[in-house]
Amino acid sequence: MTQRLAERAARALSPRVGRRSFLTKSAIVGSALAAAPAKYILEPGTAYAAVCSCAGSRCDCGSACCDGYTEFCCAVTGINRCPPGTLTGGWWKVDGSSFCGGRARYYVDCNSTCGSCTCGGSGICSGSCSGRRCACAGGSCGNRRVGCNGFRYGQCHQNVRCLGPIVCRVVSCIPPWQTDSSCGSTVRVDNATRNHHRPCLTGNPYGRLDSVTAVEGGLRVRGWAVDPNTTGAIPVHIYIDDVGRAKLAANLSRSDVARAYPGAGANHGFDAVIRDVRPGYRNVCAYAINVGEGVSYTGIGCRRAFAEDDPFGRFEAAFMDFGKLHVRGWAIDPNTDGPISVHIYDNGRGRAKLAADVDRPEIDQQYARGRRHGFDAKLSLSPGRHEIQAWAINVGTGLNRLIGTRVVTWSGSPFGSIDTITALGGGRIRVTGWAIDADTTAPVRAHIRSDDTHIASFVAGLERSDLAPLGFGTAHGFDVTVTVGAGSHEICLWITNVGAGSHARAECNRVTVT
Repeated sequence: MTQRLAERAARALSPRVGRRSFLTKSAIVGSALAAAPAKYILEPGTAYAAVCSCAGSRCDCGSACCDGYTEFCCAVTGINRCPPGTLTGGWWKVDGSSFCGGRARYYVDCNSTCGSCTCGGSGICSGSCSGRRCACAGGSCGNRRVGCNGFRYGQCHQNVRCLGPIVCRVVSCIPPWQTDSSCGSTVRVDNATRNHHRPCLTGNPYGRLDSVTAVEGGLRVRGWAVDPNTTGAIPVHIYIDDVGRAKLAANLSRSDVARAYPGAGANHGFDAVIRDVRPGYRNVCAYAINVGEGVSYTGIGCRRAFAEDDPFGRFEAAFMDFGKLHVRGWAIDPNTDGPISVHIYDNGRGRAKLAADVDRPEIDQQYARGRRHGFDAKLSLSPGRHEIQAWAINVGTGLNRLIGTRVVTWSGSPFGSIDTITALGGGRIRVTGWAIDADTTAPVRAHIRSDDTHIASFVAGLERSDLAPLGFGTAHGFDVTVTVGAGSHEICLWITNVGAGSHARAECNRVTVT
């Protein structure tokens, strides 16, 4: 009964399908009846579904790996031609293909070679002869099979008696016998494959603009691009509102792309930030640039994204510097290339209004918004713990933005410096320097200690015009001569505190006296 049903089904299918499809379908019907007769006869569904094995995988029977056809070579190797270790075993035609401008399209099978194996009378050796294992291409259910179909139309390499299973297929709009001298012109037809396609078959680059997101001062674009004519990186051009803005190299690792397109290589991603983007909604498009045959470029996606209009920047530093709060950073507003204002807050209260107009060439290099965007200032500060905030003040549309918070703790103790220590002989030394307490502009008392022994006390009141930038007056210098005795000594400057804070050791230096 099984044999009779299979033969009747084969005869019924014969007038309606091409040779390849007829052989495939009749074989499937026979297999279904032999393997699962009750399921096939009594339940709705196709014969194929009854015996679906999908190259030994656990793929769903509706997946590409289970449709019975072989994967395209360009999806396996990245190139639309037979790979090494294979020979063209035959071809078939599809009429009226949309991929060839309405003309015929030709599918060529790349069969594995048999090596030293024989094939008996079938003309097909087993895949084990060439080491070609039957599997879903790349191990993915979304890819068709490789090394599974032991079949040969036979118009090509007729001088080779034995060939193995089909490894992959190549596609052309040109008849195979015109480009491959091993192929004859006997026509086989299988229009069931009319819609079989992969982006890599066109010869044109392909890819995807995955995302466009707003970042400080611009937009970040991410995606990937592949050209079937090469496994190397290709250029990608980014346009914003129809204006070319960036030329990128799609050379970043993308394992997901490598899995989806085996043989195309792994380094085809791009991830870049485009600076100096006008605020508001922008239309961003990416184009993969061809490096081989095909059109000069392919659009791989457009996305609409909002470029931020709030100011941005960095509050880089806040620290005590000789009794003053030193603040430093930069700020930019996307609505202008000119300097903007930065407001400094101390424990929640406004402390200073600064102009971010200090020359910062490296900021211009990074954001392409001009050089004058830095701020660098010294401010008075009382002793204690302070939470210092810097706010970039908005220009045009948008809102003010906090660009950083720093915590500074200051005791209020005096500070100073030993400028020189000179050995004079006879056990004497000359010490010069300065001493200041931030609580007063008047001179303060300072002390010299030698090896932790107090040897001199004086008022640091000499005129020092170079101290004016510190903001506490200029009468803070000293120049004293003291006797310390022969030998090596550690000389330290101590300063008497005024107001908040405590007495402070400002500096120590070592000197050798004869």
